Amino acid sequence: MMQRKKEIGLSIRILSIQMVRSIDASMPKNITGLQGHVIDFIRLESVHTDVYQKDVEKYFNIRRSTATGILQSMEKKELITRESVPDDARLKKIVLTDKALSIHNQIIQKLAYAEEQIKKNLTEEEIDIFFDILEKVSMNIPDNN
Repeated sequence: MMQRKKEIGLSIRILSIQMVRSIDASMPKNITGLQGHVIDFIRLESVHTDVYQKDVEKYFNIRRSTATGILQSMEKKELITRESVPDDARLKKIVLTDKALSIHNQIIQKLAYAEEQIKKNLTEEEIDIFFDILEKVSMNIPDNN
C-alpha cells in the first residue's frame, strides 16, 4: 500500500468521505446523513422557535446554495414543507412533515450509533484534544463565504 503524506487537509477530506459513506449507508431509505442531521436540527429547534433556511445555513456552516439544494431535495422527498409566516411573506419557515417525524427516532438512533462507532477506542481526554485541535485548524482557515 502506498504511504500517504501527512497532509491534514487531505486526511480530513478522506475521513469526511469515509464518514459520509458510512452514515449514508445506515440511514433510512433515500435519506442522506446530512438530511438526517437537518431533520434532527429542525425537530429540536422548532420546539421553541420557527426554523428558517438561514438557521440551517448558520448551524451547518453551509452556503445558501447548498442549503437550498438540501432543502429542495427534502421537499421533493416530502420530509419538509415551507410555510409562509404572517409577518413577512418573503420568509418561509421550515416544517417537518409527518413522514419526517415518523422516522426521526430511527434517524437519531442511527446517528447516535455512528457517533458511538467514531468515538470507539477513544478516551474522553483524546476526544477533548481532538476538538481542541479541530478548533485550532478551523481558526487557521480563512472564511471565504
